Amino acid sequence: MFAGFDRIYYPGDDIMDWLWMNTNLYWCGFYLAPAPSQNYTGWMGKRSFLTQRGWGLAPVYVGQQQKGRGSHDVSGDRGRFDGLDAVWLARSAGFPGMSVLYLDIEGAPPFHQSMLDYYQTWVETVAFFGYWPGAYCSSGLAAKLHAINDRSKFWVAHWKQIPFTGSEYPTPDPAQSGYPLADVWQHKGDTNITGPKGRLHRYDLDSSSSEDPSSPI
Repeated sequence: MFAGFDRIYYPGDDIMDWLWMNTNLYWCGFYLAPAPSQNYTGWMGKRSFLTQRGWGLAPVYVGQQQKGRGSHDVSGDRGRFDGLDAVWLARSAGFPGMSVLYLDIEGAPPFHQSMLDYYQTWVETVAFFGYWPGAYCSSGLAAKLHAINDRSKFWVAHWKQIPFTGSEYPTPDPAQSGYPLADVWQHKGDTNITGPKGRLHRYDLDSSSSEDPSSPI
């Protein structure tokens, strides 16, 4: 298993270099933006720099949301539009065809049918244009989404207290996340990690069965 992190705001080139050289972090989330529910674009343009250093990446698109913050225009038609937008952003960022793109769905079940329709047409559009669909969601929603499209890869959120010290970050098996078919597990949210000059704030910690979650294999 491979330790990773995700954070909306890009930490900076110097910090990414330091983390690669001084921790067991192998990969990180990469926000495709501007997206409907996430406008920060600091990760865009960084793929080449990061992959040259050795980082694996998990490209994530924060689309329409039924619950919580963000845009709430959920429908099948909107899923097609946003799927095309995610493909365009992935190409713009330099992700090759067949890379896994993760649709970020916040909140826990239950979800309305319109949200499920949005998900279905999003993944169909992403697949039609040559990418591999994936979803970031709660462990309680993953089975429902898997029933809609069994080709998707799943990055599930289920926060647990897994002890760690210093720069050695945990690598729990995603199969133990609450959804046995998960490929990636976000097991701790909004925490602090070790940086070159002390603590770095507001990072989510993850574990993946692959050192590069953008790979469909």
